[in-house]
Amino acid sequence: MNLSVPSDSKGTRASQRELLVLDPNNDLPDISQVLSGYHWHCLKVSNAADALKLIDRHGIKIAVAMIHQNDTGSLAKDLVNIQQQFPQLHWLAVSDEVLGQSCSWLLTVNVIDYFHLPLDWQRFNDALGHGLGMSELASSANARAREPHALAPIRGEHPLIKNLRHSLEKLGPSDETVLLSGETGSGKGLCAKWLHRYSLRQHGPFVVVNCGALPASLIQSTLFGHEKGAFTGAERRYIGHLEQANGGTLFLDEIADLPLDLQVNLLQFLDDKHIFRVGGCKPVELDCRLLFASHQDLESAVDEGRFREDLYHRINVLRLHVPSLREYLEDIMLLAEQFLDDFNHGNDQLAFSDDAVQAISHYNWPGNVRELQNRIRRAAVMVEGPLICARDLGLEPAMLHRWQNDLASQREELDTEVILKAISDNRHNISAAARALNISRSTLYRLLKKSHLNN
Repeated sequence: MNLSVPSDSKGTRASQRELLVLDPNNDLPDISQVLSGYHWHCLKVSNAADALKLIDRHGIKIAVAMIHQNDTGSLAKDLVNIQQQFPQLHWLAVSDEVLGQSCSWLLTVNVIDYFHLPLDWQRFNDALGHGLGMSELASSANARAREPHALAPIRGEHPLIKNLRHSLEKLGPSDETVLLSGETGSGKGLCAKWLHRYSLRQHGPFVVVNCGALPASLIQSTLFGHEKGAFTGAERRYIGHLEQANGGTLFLDEIADLPLDLQVNLLQFLDDKHIFRVGGCKPVELDCRLLFASHQDLESAVDEGRFREDLYHRINVLRLHVPSLREYLEDIMLLAEQFLDDFNHGNDQLAFSDDAVQAISHYNWPGNVRELQNRIRRAAVMVEGPLICARDLGLEPAMLHRWQNDLASQREELDTEVILKAISDNRHNISAAARALNISRSTLYRLLKKSHLNN
């Protein structure tokens, strides 16, 4: 089929509206000629492959599908596939017979009207114009929602945050896997939501799985699903998280906590794009984007044998580090004011006292943005007057001086208690503890060995 559109000899193409017509059996031979009188230019195709090319090339927003009762199976699959790739497309359905229950699938596609042959051309034209207007409005609303700052995962103007937003904008439309690293509470989950929201899969499911929270005995069936009778208690088929994310995005948080045997299965899925449910013998083909996150040092996990090296290299292609809050403290009061406004529902009577500003600015924030949000939410509830003080935030003076020891400048006065405190407060994450102490990870390991704390 020649997909090129011939030029209009009268030069009226610019005033015409383009319409896709999916008509496999050429049941609408006169549609192009008749609708040209209503200023429509029809692009007729007989199959979904050609339809996809024209929709992409011409930015089609309204389409017509000729439907028969006896061939809805293949056509249903084609239209659903087209709709997944072009969610703003609106359809009119045409048939020469009364459609039965087998055509209920039309409800899953943007079919806005349904016509019988012979067509009432004036009414048909009115419906096409209405559908085109609906699609353009939806596209406009979607474009506004996709503005870079519409869903900024971390608000702020520090160069680190601007770079983070820029990276997310570049990675969002990609369909590749992304590995998000960063401390607990820094915003990895919000970044994952952002990547899904601004991807081509934004209308598909977004499934979140915390690998560290899955029960060990059920983790395989939870992720991959199981068939009825696969094990004691499996009374029916269960669709796992991977399959639930089909057509959308699966976010595997705390990937370092996934057991080694399931890491093998996950690597197999990344390579083959299919899974086997527990107790099943047939492969289930899936199409979903995978995002990964971990607050742990995956390189160390590989060295220690807790994480497969081949899986690490497979997921560590596009890596995005989410900075800790103390790396962009210049923005902290901006964030605090915005959170206060969010939690107080726009009530501008509440404000931060001088001691609250001092406490917020000098605290180390080991819980990062999540801790900042939670403390301000607490303060908005606990405050008894118009001014929030440090006490309302739960920030005591002793806490503000907890991290004043800079090991880089006070090496000779090293106290093992300081090291242990840093490791404990950072949940035994050596990399995070080293950053809190302002030293490198290798230096911290040497200090641990020197102080006989490495065992």
